[in-house]
Amino acid sequence: MKRAAPRPVAFLAAAVALFASAPLIAVLASLARPFGDAIRHVAATTGAAYVFGTLQLMIAAGIFATLIGSGAALAVSLAEFPGRRIFSFALATPLAVPAYIAAYAYGDFFGPFGAFAAMTGAGADVKSAPGAVFVLTMTLYPYVYLAARAAFAARSGAYLEAARLAGVSPLRAAIGLLAPAARPAIAGGALLVMMEAAADFGVADYFGVPTLSVGVFRTWNAFGDLTAAAQLASLLVLIAIILVTLETFSRRGGADDGTRGQRARARLRLGPAAASGAVFLCAAPVLLGAVIPIGVIAGKLGGAAAIRGLGEALANSVVAASAGAALIMAAAMVIAYAARASKNAVLGAALRIATLGYSVPGAVIAIGVFSAGAFVLGGAVAGATGLTALLYAYLARFLTAGLNVVSGGLEGVAKAADAAARMLGAGGARLALRIHAPLMAPSLVAAAIILFVDIAKELPATLILRSFNFETLATRVYRLAGDERLAEAAPAALALITLGLVPAIALSALARRR
Repeated sequence: MKRAAPRPVAFLAAAVALFASAPLIAVLASLARPFGDAIRHVAATTGAAYVFGTLQLMIAAGIFATLIGSGAALAVSLAEFPGRRIFSFALATPLAVPAYIAAYAYGDFFGPFGAFAAMTGAGADVKSAPGAVFVLTMTLYPYVYLAARAAFAARSGAYLEAARLAGVSPLRAAIGLLAPAARPAIAGGALLVMMEAAADFGVADYFGVPTLSVGVFRTWNAFGDLTAAAQLASLLVLIAIILVTLETFSRRGGADDGTRGQRARARLRLGPAAASGAVFLCAAPVLLGAVIPIGVIAGKLGGAAAIRGLGEALANSVVAASAGAALIMAAAMVIAYAARASKNAVLGAALRIATLGYSVPGAVIAIGVFSAGAFVLGGAVAGATGLTALLYAYLARFLTAGLNVVSGGLEGVAKAADAAARMLGAGGARLALRIHAPLMAPSLVAAAIILFVDIAKELPATLILRSFNFETLATRVYRLAGDERLAEAAPAALALITLGLVPAIALSALARRR
């Protein structure tokens, strides 16, 4: 039975979790208020289009990302073909390209003066719902790929060996046995893709697709009606609750089935035709999700105008991301230690609400910060902007990301070590510094890197909550690329892509060290 947590620690952790979830609570609370003229106008004119556009992007991107990600993971996990080792890492690199930057790149690539027009003599209009689905699929499929690859690697040896003994072909065994066994992992990755697609703002806004995330932003800008924006945003919170619930259920059946400890079987040797097909299956997503967008952006570099103001935007991004990551890490440590000490019902309920923040768009969080700020400041919404408001929004948006990594690292520390240290007279602070910190160092570094990059790339919350003269790399790219000035946006876009590559490289290095 778990030891009861000291009441001050449990109370502090619950207070932190509730504080982080206050924007979401404020958004949902708006449903209890009367529906005014603004929200009635939105519902009568564009409301149905916002809902349909969101569902369209979610479902289509989820289906296509699942097919591409699971297919590539199956090839990399089971077969041996030229470039397999390179593809096993490269297939994850599209995650480093923010979807809105890929949208700007493809808008230029297929534009009347882009590379596609130069090759074919005519441009193509990709600023549409299918174009948005394509961009979101190509940048988000790695969620499915990474989850499926881990599941296939854990089970492939035992399943294929059993199929060989039964006289079943490897392809039939992979489709009939291995893929269904990995269903929970694949479903979890697909639902993550759907969450990201529902939360997207930049791609939908640039390609002119009406979605709820875009609608929240436009409702606030057009009407200045906080209640109307919050009531519209509440639909996205409800969608997030549904997706999080489905993601939780998708984990069922993913427990250890006795095959994980099996020695992996040698990979299948493919013939020339099959090997060419596997290379194409793995190369196409990398080319479309990373190489072409990065190449287009890199090809736009040049000119003094692109550098003007870049240093200030970079400095603002570093300050905001560093401060936000530090704040979230501190909050995550408090909550993780309290959760380790005991199962507290109040803390558990607060955590379940707070974890929704990572599943909703930044625009919803921003409206929630305004709503919470208006309540505290007596309706003075303007006072809820600036760096303080941004840090609060980042805490509400990304607490789950930091908490998951920190909690995972803390779970790796045996509780017997805590008991032994206490018997030797080590207090809480000494225990944390001398025992926990060294053992958790890889997890803490990983969490800090992930949070820094996520905050630096965050667009809608920063757009809504920043001060008038506060520009980050993300908002600079949005402003310049939105005005078709991609050449000036290119350095900031490449800086964000480079930041996105940092977690993949750093986490791979940490994994090798461990």
